[in-house]
Amino acid sequence: MKYINSVVFDTTPISKTKTKKRLFILGDQGAIFSVYVIRNNDNYYYDFVTKTFQATPTRLLQQELIETDTSYYIDIVFPTVTDNKDYDIFVYAESHFQTEFLFSFEESLLYRVKNEDNRLNSDGTYYLSNTTNLPSSLYQFTDVTLSLAITHTDTAVARNADESSNSDYTGVTNTNLSYTASPVPRFKIEKPRGKIFGNLSTNFAIGDTFENKFTANFLPKMQSADHSMQFARKPLLSDFYHYKAFTIAGTSGDTNSSSTTHSLTSVDGLRVGDKLILLTTTSGSSSGASLSANTFIKSIDTLNKTITTTVAATMNPANEITIQSFGLGGIYGLYKWNIKITNLTGALVTVDHPSTGKATDFNFVTTKSVESQVAGTGTTCKVTSSKGIGTGDTISAIGLTTSTGAADGAPITVAGVDNASDPNTITLSAALQGNGQILENTPMFFKGSALLAKISFDIEVLEVGDTDFYLYLDLDNVLTITDESW
Repeated sequence: MKYINSVVFDTTPISKTKTKKRLFILGDQGAIFSVYVIRNNDNYYYDFVTKTFQATPTRLLQQELIETDTSYYIDIVFPTVTDNKDYDIFVYAESHFQTEFLFSFEESLLYRVKNEDNRLNSDGTYYLSNTTNLPSSLYQFTDVTLSLAITHTDTAVARNADESSNSDYTGVTNTNLSYTASPVPRFKIEKPRGKIFGNLSTNFAIGDTFENKFTANFLPKMQSADHSMQFARKPLLSDFYHYKAFTIAGTSGDTNSSSTTHSLTSVDGLRVGDKLILLTTTSGSSSGASLSANTFIKSIDTLNKTITTTVAATMNPANEITIQSFGLGGIYGLYKWNIKITNLTGALVTVDHPSTGKATDFNFVTTKSVESQVAGTGTTCKVTSSKGIGTGDTISAIGLTTSTGAADGAPITVAGVDNASDPNTITLSAALQGNGQILENTPMFFKGSALLAKISFDIEVLEVGDTDFYLYLDLDNVLTITDESW
């Protein structure tokens, strides 16, 4: 008797595009076997000659492990698809040629390649198949999308993104990160469901493949010229947030009384501190009137799939509650995406010197307009444009003094901005002293406020999840918006 000792096949899910996978079979010299590949969605069989799937169920490959070689491999070509597919791969030991599988196999004659991913969902179904049946040998998934966007509650802030530099540290645009302006300006990472990339890396390095590593640059901008922005603090990982809807457990049509304890069909990925933001009925209409504006999860009972909230609310069975979660924790539990974000930075955009063209550390430059600002004549200073200047900004200009005239005196800063006047007017925190004088057409540099900022971070995808989702960066605690209009 001849034995097949091992069957080796990479069961990692493949993308929607045409993919070649290699099947290895190892055994005794003279062992004879057959191979079948079935597409379960339509019961088509793989034709090893044409390298296509066909309806005819025939024994499509028979091979002998010849005397000089005790291993055999064959490449299987999976075509481009437009929807999810799954395949089973069978190896048949030809018993009439005195061939069996080694005793270590559970099967003696027919072996189905087992999928290595046996993760379970919270309801006991398999993650890959979403059923109680064992996963198929191989899954081919269409892409799922991670969308990255920024938000600010002030409508004066335009949520722009820099689509021209989405992988700028190498100077080469990463085509794996796409940009779209609708329905909100965002970057999109589109990858095959379930794809797993290499080990987590601390830093990008020369030689890295950028299929799963990206740099996202956002450019929040003031849409109103009479507003300015300032940085209150740097952005933090805890400023990222995401939403997901959860279904209230129970029979549709039943009613619940107001309570702080609520049963859900799943509590996977939820965390204490998550915020309940919107309650919708089975018809999709809002029922948010019964939900307090500040309702948070106080505790979670994973065994009974219940949550306790800080405020009582009425949540009827089959209705949905949308829950907001801050930070990156919980993302894997909710969406099966494993991501890492590093190098999160934020800064106001700086300007070049109007004469030299060299970079400066100032956020805005304009010129003195009309008459001279002379020592002792007051605190009004007219400029060609005040758009982007904010109260409290520091000033640098030839002729500018300190508030006392002494070198160690308090700096003169911006005390107010009038964007409505023509020319625009800024109010100084103190009058010029001594012989201080800012002449007409003198460049004036300002630091502290701007019309434009840059938010940047690197993102590394370690594992692609099973669904689309949005990841937002909340800038409310990062950017302070000031209405400078009089």
